Amino acid sequence: MKVHWGILLIVLVLVVSPAYGDGKGVAINTLPSSLDSFYPPKAEQPVYLFNMLTMDHFFLGIAVDVMEGDMQGARDNFKEFNSRYLETLEMVPEWKDHYPLEPVKKLGTELAGSDNGKIMAAFGEVGKSCHECHLTTMVQVHQKYRWQDFAGIKVKDPLSKELTEYSTFKQYLSTSMAGISVNLRQGQIENARQQFAGFKERFKALKASCLDCHEQQPKYYVDESVESLLDKLGQALNKEPVDPGEVMKLTQGIGGESCSKCHLVHVPAAFAGAR
Repeated sequence: MKVHWGILLIVLVLVVSPAYGDGKGVAINTLPSSLDSFYPPKAEQPVYLFNMLTMDHFFLGIAVDVMEGDMQGARDNFKEFNSRYLETLEMVPEWKDHYPLEPVKKLGTELAGSDNGKIMAAFGEVGKSCHECHLTTMVQVHQKYRWQDFAGIKVKDPLSKELTEYSTFKQYLSTSMAGISVNLRQGQIENARQQFAGFKERFKALKASCLDCHEQQPKYYVDESVESLLDKLGQALNKEPVDPGEVMKLTQGIGGESCSKCHLVHVPAAFAGAR
């Protein structure tokens, strides 16, 4: 079955637009409120994340030193790891169950000996605890504290010249795209060309809005490869006569390579952020 990306895009934007808004009606996030104290804006830096990275550094240092035969180095790394582990455990009381003490004590006990097999087995049990916690919490933490709020983005619509909400602008953009195929199907070639001109200008504004979150211009979804498809679509619409099949193929290409793939990355985070 062929997918008409222009129409699908309108459906997607209308369905997901609440994720770019106030999030009413979305399930409550399960992250503990005490975690807020260790991430911006309450904290100047992501303190909890930095603690985790430091803990990970010393944890992996244990394995490195064991493989190198440096048992004293492994024990020193364990001492630092254990200290950070206990410190991080106290930061968010609601997550104490994610920081079991017995596997860490077992690792310390095995490190006092010299059986590498037992040491690495104990190391693996601690790593398993870390992994299980990450499965439960990491994605939510990233979505809440790493991703910015789409509702805070404003875009100047190049056609109306008005500063619009991001969700509203995305609806304008998808409507312009759908207008190309709608008018072409109705035999209104000039209207289709005008809709394309509007879509192209709005696409440029969309690309500029990426920098509201990204530090550098993204290399996907709005890059030269998609702009090349836009140029080819404009050329196809200016032919006499216009080939509807060629136009359809190009609009599907833009929808598939830009709109759909961008949504696959950003929409889940937008929904989670709206919680």
